[in-house]
Amino acid sequence: MHQKGYHVNNSHRTVTVTLVFILLNALVWVVFSLITATNANPGLLVPPLIKGLMVFLSVAVAGMLLGLFVLIKRRNRITYYFTFVLLTATFLLNFFDNIGLVDLVVIIINIIPMILLIKDRSWYLQGKPQIEASI
Repeated sequence: MHQKGYHVNNSHRTVTVTLVFILLNALVWVVFSLITATNANPGLLVPPLIKGLMVFLSVAVAGMLLGLFVLIKRRNRITYYFTFVLLTATFLLNFFDNIGLVDLVVIIINIIPMILLIKDRSWYLQGKPQIEASI
């Protein structure tokens, strides 16, 4: 019985870590949109229309991640899969970019919740628990 309780608590810890990394990922996209909007990256030489589109899409991704952060705690199957797909897409965008130090950090911020989502998939996919005991 004690062993089972440990597993549940350990699962909840990794779920919490996943949620923190989803929020961190949303923050990365907000920061990217601010850097792009304020022309703080002199190496980004694209027309203003493209920059505007990049800012819009970055804010949209951050918004989706925030929404998924709220919804995934409800253990919804569709939300779980959509979260995994969005994290995979953002991972691939960074992976196929010119990889520098910042890109590596963002890739790690993407990979950690992806791995934890796979590890804890039974927690997310089991649906809402009937009774949750707090110890």
